[in-house]
Amino acid sequence: MKNLYKIITLFAIIFIAGIFVTVMTVNSSLNKVEKPSKTVEIQKDTLHLLKAEKKTV
Repeated sequence: MKNLYKIITLFAIIFIAGIFVTVMTVNSSLNKVEKPSKTVEIQKDTLHLLKAEKKTV
């Protein structure tokens, strides 16, 4: 019976350690600071719009 308690205690310690490691890993991955990406300005193609206007007139 003593061996059963030792085995249960060992598995409980391993289980708790696994949960702790998982929580720390997820927490560290969520706390990563992302570098701001460069913003790109979008400009409309005016030549295409002018050609489209000429065709419809």
